[in-house]
Amino acid sequence: MEGEKWKELRIDYAKGLSYSEIGKKHNIDWRTAKKYGEREGKPEYVLKEARGSKLDPYKEQIDVWLEEAAYSAARIQEKLEGIGSHVNTR
Repeated sequence: MEGEKWKELRIDYAKGLSYSEIGKKHNIDWRTAKKYGEREGKPEYVLKEARGSKLDPYKEQIDVWLEEAAYSAARIQEKLEGIGSHVNTR
């Protein structure tokens, strides 16, 4: 939510506007209007923890192969399958 826009939503909510009216006025979805209308204070944004990649366990080996030659992604996948790791990269 941009800047202090959430305050405007709270004011409109306090005036008794419906969520769909607030959404139309501010060009947001009614569910977003509800979320901010019912919230007491300023919204706080928390970043989620980054997820690891399926290839994380194999990155060292992949780096070694890439130093040897400029392998394509398809060739890297073939090499991974050849060492017994069933990596689904799709």
